Amino acid sequence: MRPLARLAPFATLAGIASLASAARASPLIETQGAVGGNAGAQGVVTGPGAASTYFNPAMLAEADDELTLGFALISEQMGITLDGRPAGADVPLVVGGRDVFSGGQPLPPDVVPTQWLRNGCPAGTAQGQCPAPGMVARPRQSMGSSGQTRTYLALGFTKHIVKDRLTLGLYMMLPISNLTTAQAFFADEREAVFSNSLHSEMYGDRLTALSVVAGAAFHVLPNLSLGASVSVGLANTTSSRDYVQSATDYSQLLIANAVTTSVNVSPTFGLRYAPVPWLRFGGAVHAPESFVIDTNVDATLPTGTESTAVQKSVFDWMPWSVALGAELEVARRTNATTSLVASAQYSFWSSYRDRMNVSPTSYGDDMTFKDTPSGAIGVRQTFRDARMFLDLRYVPTPVPKQVGRSNYVDNDRFGAGIGADVLLQFLKLRPGVQLFVDRFLPRHQTKDDTRIVDEVPDDATLGTTGAPVPGVQGLQTNNTGYPGFASGGWLWGGAVTLGMPL
Repeated sequence: MRPLARLAPFATLAGIASLASAARASPLIETQGAVGGNAGAQGVVTGPGAASTYFNPAMLAEADDELTLGFALISEQMGITLDGRPAGADVPLVVGGRDVFSGGQPLPPDVVPTQWLRNGCPAGTAQGQCPAPGMVARPRQSMGSSGQTRTYLALGFTKHIVKDRLTLGLYMMLPISNLTTAQAFFADEREAVFSNSLHSEMYGDRLTALSVVAGAAFHVLPNLSLGASVSVGLANTTSSRDYVQSATDYSQLLIANAVTTSVNVSPTFGLRYAPVPWLRFGGAVHAPESFVIDTNVDATLPTGTESTAVQKSVFDWMPWSVALGAELEVARRTNATTSLVASAQYSFWSSYRDRMNVSPTSYGDDMTFKDTPSGAIGVRQTFRDARMFLDLRYVPTPVPKQVGRSNYVDNDRFGAGIGADVLLQFLKLRPGVQLFVDRFLPRHQTKDDTRIVDEVPDDATLGTTGAPVPGVQGLQTNNTGYPGFASGGWLWGGAVTLGMPL
């Protein structure tokens, strides 16, 4: 086995040894919406409270001094269905013998027989068998990562430090079961030798981020507030020095890891303006966010050979975004008010980096993620000490149709949210409840054969005899998404909250 091939398992071990850092806020908070208060999906302009620290920190100037506690959940149920593979597309068993060449070069070692993926590869010496201990089966889409329901603890507070002038805010969403997870996967045919499944690009592990945001608002004028906040996180760099005593017995591997952790912040700037008492505007700009793990691997073999590699993994990547909104009071009575609210957000997804630190542009210019607008409309109602909201929202996917080798899975999303809370004067507490349900609009994608990697080219020959490999004319590929796939489903969740005065 070549030295570089021997190092592959140790790069993986080094990645596992990396400490999971606190990813910054937005993938989780953007999906859930504001927990607590009356903001719902439109925190940029309405419902001042602890969640305003993220959505529009200028709104903190209008919030009450309050401590917010909440229990939230999100259930992600995205179904992915693969089209049946056509006849003749399987990578033949003979490839497993590693005696197949094309253009004078051996096939890459990540090309394996399709039968091995479907049924596994038993240990043995006959054709179609592997060296001990063999290879476990990886049937298509048997290791999908959706169908998860996750729970969270929401914490926040707002406090006026200088009356009518300066307000501070803190907002956190903390996953309860798994504090932070990060699952990397390839978006092309290479994923076949790992999970042999497609995964949701915009959800999944992005919904497990430990989210912490701190900010402040300043009342410039009675009807104008400015605010700023930072999403706080940790970035890790891991150096792994390995001595490879045995390429087949990893229990003898000697590892010395060094981990450097630094604090990263990503700012948000907000504005709130009320030209007249019955009309309010809000705006916010969010800077890009991501959670990056850099892994430096330095391995030494008993022969004295040394090799180094640097691996970068990017998780929870979020783009520059600009949000604007307006709230219009349409009715005001002694004990009640009714308002109409509308907001829009424009997100610059065209610079997206996937979990393997790959830009979708590497698969072709037409695979570039799209800069997309999203929006919401809704109603806000107050009656004495009770507040209620109803929102409709639409979030289009930035992911283009996947006609080539890439398999980025995402769907347009349309949904509704509803919530209410009430101030119990005798207890000075404000309990609340909110729910949302979003539909992943069904989407089917069909591949273009000319843009799929032919993993066993038509000129493939056997190295020992030079004879052509039978049955390799046309396209052979283990690309999990070939010849096409469909996706759709539901995203739903909610929260129960309790506000306490400070």
